[in-house]
Amino acid sequence: MKRILLITFTIYLSFNYSSAQLANGSIAPDWTLTDINGTAHNLYSYLDQSYTVFIDFSAIWCGPCWSYHTSGALEDLYEHHGPAGFPNVDPSTTDDVMVFFIEGDQGTLAELNGGGSSQGDWVTGTTYPIFCTDGTVNNDAVTSAYSIGYWPTIYMICPDRTLIEAGQDPNPYSLMNCNPAATLSNDPKIFPYFGPDNTCTGNITPVISVQNNGINILTSLDSIRVTAATVMQPNVFLFDSVVSWTGGNLQTYQSANIILPTITGLNGYETINIWIGGPNGTIDNNYSNNFTTFTAYPGSLLTASITQNGGSITANGFSGTAPYTYLWSTGETTQSITPTSGGSYSVVVTDINGCVSDPIIHIFSITSGIENISVNNLNIHPNPSSDVFNITFKIEEKQNLKVRIFNVLGEQLITEDLYQFVGSYTKRINLINKAKGIYFLEIESDYGLINKKLILQ
Repeated sequence: MKRILLITFTIYLSFNYSSAQLANGSIAPDWTLTDINGTAHNLYSYLDQSYTVFIDFSAIWCGPCWSYHTSGALEDLYEHHGPAGFPNVDPSTTDDVMVFFIEGDQGTLAELNGGGSSQGDWVTGTTYPIFCTDGTVNNDAVTSAYSIGYWPTIYMICPDRTLIEAGQDPNPYSLMNCNPAATLSNDPKIFPYFGPDNTCTGNITPVISVQNNGINILTSLDSIRVTAATVMQPNVFLFDSVVSWTGGNLQTYQSANIILPTITGLNGYETINIWIGGPNGTIDNNYSNNFTTFTAYPGSLLTASITQNGGSITANGFSGTAPYTYLWSTGETTQSITPTSGGSYSVVVTDINGCVSDPIIHIFSITSGIENISVNNLNIHPNPSSDVFNITFKIEEKQNLKVRIFNVLGEQLITEDLYQFVGSYTKRINLINKAKGIYFLEIESDYGLINKKLILQ
């Protein structure tokens, strides 16, 4: 029997509040988890003792996770740099690191011990704490809190609670370059901008995150200045506002989000600068961490289409206040199609200027009423990256593949054609000489397209 697919589009703009992974420099969410031996651990308790914490988020079925796990890099890190007096830690330890392994994809204890679909025995020989998230003792809320978009993800978390994605480094200790412990009385810090940056309506309401990097409790800021100017006239302000912030009660290393006044009359590509100052009505002891900046991008028309074996139906989008509901060419908000037996289909929603949101793409094939994705275990790491992206996936049956890298303008930067390919694919993409920003990985198979975002920072 033929399947009827009813496609309804209600699209929300992406304002960078979340991404594939947590952004480098953001605050690590706190957690308390119980390891497989029954011992409870709290992240912030270790950070407050000036330990730098490394967390390996992996899945029991993941090949690259297993390869990094069995490399011994984190065992060596824990044994030579872990907390003094802890099990399996060398007596001559530097005593400045803690290491955790979180099976974040609801793998069971039996699977961690090598059963089921596991890559192997993750427990034997592992010297640092291991956590299950199968719901027996811990659930997988920590996976969501850390925005895990691929496996493995290794985070390094500094004592000031900021994190970076460490990647699969064979010598993780070499990455340790954390800020010194708080010693100044009044030292507010502004994080890299993370709030809305799209001028779809000509307005932006900035949101900043401020951390108390000082010893005194942070209760207020006398001034938060926001300016907006075009690239061509950076000293001519289209917007210039100074406000204060009160009512805070931030202990050392605690942070708060602050919503700032709305900036109006923007056309896109303006530079927005933000400064903070005057902590607790007094002098800031450190001005080096008081500034952040971002670019306001213009809004643009969105389009949606569904492709059925070479034919297509297109819906025109419109600007306005999110959420957006799209009308198909039939004038309806929904569209039914009757797939033929077998074949490939795709639903694509894109911003034609590449600045509102990532392309939203769902690729599927229909065979005997079952949807099948052709590319399995797609993994991109690290992402974000400052230079190199490692791409891996697996193809179960022979098919033709095209692997492409595009910039936001749609310009093709890298291309590779694979004919009658089957098995595991590994590719090292080096974008070190490219401009910082967003790029797109496109994989076209005999079943359709897959599109993923690459963040070069």
